[in-house]
Parts: sequence; structure tokens; C-alpha cells
Amino acid sequence: MEFSITKIEEIANVKGGKRLPKGESLITSPTDHPYIRLVDIENNQVNERDLQYLTSSVYQKISKYIVEEDNVCLAVVGHTIGLVFYINSNMHGANLTENAVRLIIDKKQANPRFIYYYLNSEKGQAKILSRKVGSAQGKLPLYNIKSLEIPLPSLKSQNKIVSILKYLDEKIDTNYLMINNLEQISQTLFKHWFIDFEFPNEEGKPYKSSGGEMVESELGEIPKGWSVKYLSENVDFLSGGTPKTKEESYWHGTIPFFTPKDAKNNLYTTTTEKSITDLGLEKCNSKLYPKNTLFITARGTVGKLALANRPMAMNQSCFALKHKDDKQFYLYNIVDNLVKEIILGANGAVFNAINLNDLKRLKYAYSNEQVIANFENTVSRFYEKMSLLEEENINLQQLRDTLLPKLLSGEIEIPDDLEV
Repeated sequence: MEFSITKIEEIANVKGGKRLPKGESLITSPTDHPYIRLVDIENNQVNERDLQYLTSSVYQKISKYIVEEDNVCLAVVGHTIGLVFYINSNMHGANLTENAVRLIIDKKQANPRFIYYYLNSEKGQAKILSRKVGSAQGKLPLYNIKSLEIPLPSLKSQNKIVSILKYLDEKIDTNYLMINNLEQISQTLFKHWFIDFEFPNEEGKPYKSSGGEMVESELGEIPKGWSVKYLSENVDFLSGGTPKTKEESYWHGTIPFFTPKDAKNNLYTTTTEKSITDLGLEKCNSKLYPKNTLFITARGTVGKLALANRPMAMNQSCFALKHKDDKQFYLYNIVDNLVKEIILGANGAVFNAINLNDLKRLKYAYSNEQVIANFENTVSRFYEKMSLLEEENINLQQLRDTLLPKLLSGEIEIPDDLEV
């Protein structure tokens, strides 16, 4: 495939985002003015779940710094350099953090999605990181973005490449939607049974609304026969550790090594930023935790949860939780409902770390074992499906990321009759 080497500035305007005016802050109540932070980026798109917003008065002060549909955005500060995300129609008009820039692509010369795919490719990422300046956190200056060179085939060829890669992206998005729906179903069922106490009674009817007897407890009213227990009575809290980072033989093996950075917004964690060898596992304080182990982050971003989608080790900034009767999906929902209590102190201040005692003091309403078993059996097929979908998405992402260089090099030819 023929292509020309083109600088970003020749096909796009590069514009920075904007920090909040001094003394102003974001709000959680939705307005017409969402503000995109780098923590809102998941799977190279804006995750709307935890978006924060500007008031109208603050928006007027920084209204020039908005993104538009089909903009390609790059993170330019610290460890996030190399993060590339695409602006879809639902984020058109949102404000952009000062920690990112946006590329306004000339669509007569380039397909914005082609630029997005290239910058996310292995070669694109290497070029971005090579242009970082400064020590420690570092930054990516605008002039280094503008002068970044990319291979640009004809617009017709770009469109064909995009049609192939976008098909894979759409399949990935469909899988994520299915995962989110299954997780919501599981959470709704958990709330119905264990928070609202509407689990099926002996006649199969909702317990509380059908006149089920309730009794007082230190946590409020609970069904008769239930009790208040410490989480530690039914859960083992296990620790992790890190092998020596300078010992090369301990690292870059086949064992995923979970750290707080790997706790994304996905339910399951399948791949991790770091990996260790069998020898590295022997030389650290972490066990090899089995699939469906529940991880909770204890430092940094405190209280993030993730289920292991394959056996993996873990560093000392997390805890691994194992239900003593192997009711891991029930445990996940219990802990998910206790997270706010975990990360808030007695005075309401947010903890920047949690320790073993913070976990051991947690109490919850414990039902009888049959109700728990019924819940676990009901939702287990949902979690198994979510696990498979996560695995499929990893494979699709790897396929997508390996296709682009093969298409550009001509190793894989695009049929002339491919419809775009």
C-alpha cells in the first residue's frame, strides 16, 4: 500500500484543553456542560458513568475549550501520556481537561478514525512516548504533537482500513454493553433480595412485602432468622507483595501481576500492566490467586473492586478476598455495597488508604445459607458470560491492533471491491 509521511500539523489543528478557573470546582449534578477528565476515559472512550459537570457560569468562562464529534484527543501529562481517545456524538460540546489536547482533523485529507487507530497502534504509541520531555512525570508539548509524523495512505484506503477496524470496535462495544446489562441485572437482584429483603419466601413470594416477619438489629430491621456478622467471619483477607523490581528474572513472565492501576471500571480484570515469572512469584509475598478472587485496592485509588478473570498475583497495595464457602459473586455484591463505608472515616473524611482492621470492622446482615446459595446459583451464569465476553474483547482488541500494521505494510491486502 502506498502512503506518504505526513506531520500531524499538516492534516489537523491541535488545541489544548483548559483547567477550571481559580476557585471553581466541578459538580456531580448533571448539567448541559460535562467536563472530560482523564479518569473518565475507559477503553479509549469517555465513560459517562462518573462524569462531573460545570455550572453555566463556569462554562461561560471556558466555553472555547470544548471538543467536537470526531475529534481525536491525547493525554499530555505524566503517566497518562500515550492515552488516546475518540470523541463520539454524545460528547460533542463537552469541555476538555488541560491535561489533554484535541486534534481537529481535516476530513478532506484524513479519516479521523484512521488517525485514532494509528496513534493507538504499537508504532503510534512508540512515536508519542518518544516525544515526551522532562523527567519524572514528564509532558508532551504541543509542538512535539504537531511535528509527529504518520504514514498516510490515500483517503480511499484509509476509509477501507477504518471500515475493517471499526467493525471490530463495534463488536467490542456490543460486548461491553452486554457486560454492563448483565452486571446491572445481578446488582438489581442482589438489592432486591439482600437490601430490600424481597428474596423468595417458602411460597416463592417476595418476603418483606408478603408480610415476612422483621426484627430489630444494630443495622436496622432485618428478616427474622438473619443475623448481623462481621465480614471477617465468612471472608479471608489475603495480602500481596512485589518481587525485587531490579531483578530482571522476576519480571515479564506469563503470570499477571495485579496493582491498583489495573482496577478499571470493568468488572473483570483479564490483563495487567505488569507480569511476573514463576521465580518472581516464589520470591514475593503474593500467592497465585485463582480466577474470581476479589481484589480491592487499598492505596492510591482506594476501594476499587475487580474480579480476577484468570489466576494472577497481586502487589501489597491491594487485598484479595475469598469467601470461605466460595460464594465469590455474593461476596462481590456485599463488598460493593460496603465500599462507601470502607473508604469513609468515622468523621466522613475520605481515607487515602485502608488497612486490614478497616476491613475486619465491617458488618452486614447475614441471611441463611440457602438464600445465599440460591443467589449464587442464579447469578453464576451471568458472571460466567461476563467473563467470556471480557476474554473475547481482549482477543478482538489484539486482532484489531495487529491488523493495522499488516494492512499498512501490504502484508494483508484490502480487496478492491470492499464496500465502505
